[in-house]
Amino acid sequence: MRAHLLTAVTGLALLAAPLAATAQTTPSTGTQAGMQIDANHIRAKQLMDRDVYTTDNTEIGEVEDLVIDPASGRVTTVVIEVENRLGLTDKHVAVDLNQLRVTPGERRITINMTRDNVRSLRGVTYND
Repeated sequence: MRAHLLTAVTGLALLAAPLAATAQTTPSTGTQAGMQIDANHIRAKQLMDRDVYTTDNTEIGEVEDLVIDPASGRVTTVVIEVENRLGLTDKHVAVDLNQLRVTPGERRITINMTRDNVRSLRGVTYND
């Protein structure tokens, strides 16, 4: 019994050692000093709640959410709230980030699809 307890305690100590070392090397502010934002990157703020237009210049809704792959830390999917003609939510669709183009200096985003293409997309279950 004593040998099992000693083995368990030793195992826990070995597992905790890397975590303690990581905690000691992480800056207390949670950011890296001198880190710069690449001007070529798209910020989430530039996408969220922006009006989405199709290639045939029809407003179809707005960006509702960004889906991030936790393994890579990258945005994989953009959820768009598709509105009907009265401005009410018709459905939500999910598209790849590379389907969107941000127009500098404007509050609009263009999706690389026509209105009919977007309307034909299958809706996704989305709960805010």
